Amino acid sequence: MSSTSNRRILLVDDLPAIHADFRKILATPDETDDLDALHAGLFGEVQSAPTEGFEIDSAYQGDEAAIMVEQAYGSGRPYALAFVDMRMPPGPDGLETIELLWQRDGAVQIVICTAYTDHSWREVLERLDCGDRLLILKKPFDSIEVYQLANALCAKWNVARKLTLHLELLEATVQERTADLQTEVQVRRKAETALRLRNQAMESAVNAIVITTFGHQDALIEYVNPAFERITGYAAGEAIGRDMRFLQRDDRDQVGLQDLREALLAQRDGHAVLRNYRKDGSQFWNELYIAPVSNDDGKVGHYVGVMNDITVARENQRQLEHQANYDILTDLPNRALLQDRMAQAISHAQRVREHFAVLWIDLDRFKYVNDTYGHAVGDALLKDVSNRIKAALRGSDTVARVGGDEFVAMAVGLTSPLDADAIGHQLLAAISLPFVSGDQELQVGASIGVSIYPEDGESAEILLKHADTAMYNVKERGRNDVQFHTLAMSESVRQRATLENDLRLALGRSEFRLDYQPKIQVNTGRMRGVEALLRWDHPEHGLVSPARFVPLAEDTGQIVAIGEWVLRTACAQTQAWHAAGYPDLTVSVNVSACQFRQPELVDTIADILAQTGLEARYLDLELTEGVIMQDRDDVIETLRSLKKIGVTLSLDDFGTGYSSLSYLKRFPIDFVKIDQSFIHDITTNPSDASLTKAIITMAHSLGLKAIAEGVETDGQLGFLAKHRCDEVQGYLFSRPVSSTIIDAVLCGSFVLPSSDLPDHCHLHTVLLVDDEPNVIAGLLRVLRHCGYRILTAHNGAEGLDLLARNEVDVIVSDQNMPGMSGVEFLRLAKDIYPESVRMLLSGNVDLPIAIAAVNEGAITRLLRKSYDEGNLGEFIEQAILRKERGDDSERPAAPSRKDVQGSVECGKSSEESS
Repeated sequence: MSSTSNRRILLVDDLPAIHADFRKILATPDETDDLDALHAGLFGEVQSAPTEGFEIDSAYQGDEAAIMVEQAYGSGRPYALAFVDMRMPPGPDGLETIELLWQRDGAVQIVICTAYTDHSWREVLERLDCGDRLLILKKPFDSIEVYQLANALCAKWNVARKLTLHLELLEATVQERTADLQTEVQVRRKAETALRLRNQAMESAVNAIVITTFGHQDALIEYVNPAFERITGYAAGEAIGRDMRFLQRDDRDQVGLQDLREALLAQRDGHAVLRNYRKDGSQFWNELYIAPVSNDDGKVGHYVGVMNDITVARENQRQLEHQANYDILTDLPNRALLQDRMAQAISHAQRVREHFAVLWIDLDRFKYVNDTYGHAVGDALLKDVSNRIKAALRGSDTVARVGGDEFVAMAVGLTSPLDADAIGHQLLAAISLPFVSGDQELQVGASIGVSIYPEDGESAEILLKHADTAMYNVKERGRNDVQFHTLAMSESVRQRATLENDLRLALGRSEFRLDYQPKIQVNTGRMRGVEALLRWDHPEHGLVSPARFVPLAEDTGQIVAIGEWVLRTACAQTQAWHAAGYPDLTVSVNVSACQFRQPELVDTIADILAQTGLEARYLDLELTEGVIMQDRDDVIETLRSLKKIGVTLSLDDFGTGYSSLSYLKRFPIDFVKIDQSFIHDITTNPSDASLTKAIITMAHSLGLKAIAEGVETDGQLGFLAKHRCDEVQGYLFSRPVSSTIIDAVLCGSFVLPSSDLPDHCHLHTVLLVDDEPNVIAGLLRVLRHCGYRILTAHNGAEGLDLLARNEVDVIVSDQNMPGMSGVEFLRLAKDIYPESVRMLLSGNVDLPIAIAAVNEGAITRLLRKSYDEGNLGEFIEQAILRKERGDDSERPAAPSRKDVQGSVECGKSSEESS
């Protein structure tokens, strides 16, 4: 038979119309478009592999069907499934036909399809003694049910067939190995010799061998060999009768244990590496192989485990890995690890737009020390130099040894490329200190070349190459100095000088403009104000990124004049909007650290407000944490002076810097802006969600308002609204746009993209999550008269999105769903929305996984899909009542497998598990 799956179906019915109906139902997607609707109804709009079609044959009488089954079986292409009618005059009836079919092929599965029968169903079952080969489908039947049944039974036939072939192959292998053994052993003593050899092998094996029972809740030890006693320290008498898990003690949170559980549940071989503990308490690493042993009846009755103490091997492997990444002499990172860390530094620097320096350090006169005093003194000097370099750098920096007397230091988080020069000279001073060896005082210098990211390169290879080149330039110029990569630095300085000169002229040439990003009130959905954002339209280079010119303007002090222009322009524009009939609009303007330090800042702002006519309460100044954390007394005085003239103050990018409650209490802040880095994954990352909720709660507790920036999805907006964030801004509503677009928005000729804000409904809300539409439909039917607001989702991602946008009291989730399992979904729901009650409803639950989820509080109740309708409604009602009372006193501490088994099988559990 072909290795492809068997999907041959035989239709046995005397009515041609029935055959036509079956063929239409079982048609492949290529044959009819009707199945597209069926597929969408069953599985949703999920991209999946094309469904393999059925091969359908027809027989109109029982005798004809028997001949076709016999021919198919003889040709090696048997039928997987037959649909058989009960009445087929004038030939054999359905029972006789089924008996004829099974006489010719006992593996063919039968589905009786009839509305009437001349025999009682009890008689049918007693006569056929069919086991799991027979199913009954009463007419009229549902097309989807027939299609699902055909798919499932064909799949079942193929699984059974593969298992049979596997067992045949296994049996052939066993026979072959037995034959090989028989050639080595004398025939007359074959049985006793083989047994004696096996026993002797087990007793003398270097590896520990354990035999345990199988089929009970605990795998009890029946036999251990002497190697087990030697490895674990437990005598055979102390181990026999105990569960193998006693070797793990309380260390049960191991990935390997889950692999073993899965192997035991599947009754197959397994392998895992575990942390075990000897009788004296010492830990050892156990590489464990397990294999099932079948009884005479073919059922698994025992497991054989082979334990190998790999503690020494793992330590050797750890040392090898360390040696692969670290220098043996100095224990510094080597070139391979350095390049890996440089790749990480490049990724981070790209994300936060910062510089870092690579310093190539070559010791001067080291060869003279080595040749004069010997390699032992040279090695000691290298160790001392490595320690001095590490001491001169920060903990976040990296120093590596890349050659005999060559080191590379990577200094990250530089505020300016020129900081690298100071670091280089610090290293020179540290290396140049005298080195004492015995009664000898030695001194060496160093030549240091520097390259800067990103000016001198955007890859580790280029940065190292340029730093090395700069180091050799130092050597050529007389050694013991620091030099930047000349060509790259010259080009960078030239470009910076050009940009700086253009920046000085930009204000006079009117090359700056302001864009405005709307700020939306969450509770009303209205645009409360805008944030003014500076843009530079360069006549040659086009739009220049603020990330390029704003830091340059701050370094050169030009930001003061530019910032004053921004303030004046934004205030004038806002006053114009007020005059046009929109008097409540506010404007936010960013204030740089350089501006904030100007003594005349308060007077300048007061003058601008007076000249533009804008009331101070409509101007919001945004300050970063770094600005107000410097010279706190002066900062507080300036902030208080600003508050006296009536402006509002916002703390921008909150959470990315110092984030101290003490300064929030001391500083007269009105708004806290949550940085967009926390908002991006707010609906899926428990840490970001918790931090955001904490910031909002903290702000409100201090009488402040919370603003979230970078809002891009409805889910993010829903989450923020549910947790009472006051305002939001981001691409979900609008990118920064010109004042003309804002004019159009205000007058109504242009409408901002809107998003539905959460409906704070007072009805209790239940979220149903299941990828099967029929299950959702059944649950909706059960709960339709309960007075709940029902939300439905087909997978975990949809469920998280609905949770972000709605207040949900109870979650009922399936376990087996594509993309994210029910337990994974409920764990995230528990971390992000701990106040929700979470129920797992599944027809096939993995007990160890479910138990772990219950123990950690992710699941508060387990139910089978064969639930009692009345009980389900009662469970939800009790859960809501307890949630309203805030009653957590009866939560279960640690249910056992038996407890969970009972809950799953009965669809019920004690009150404590709700």
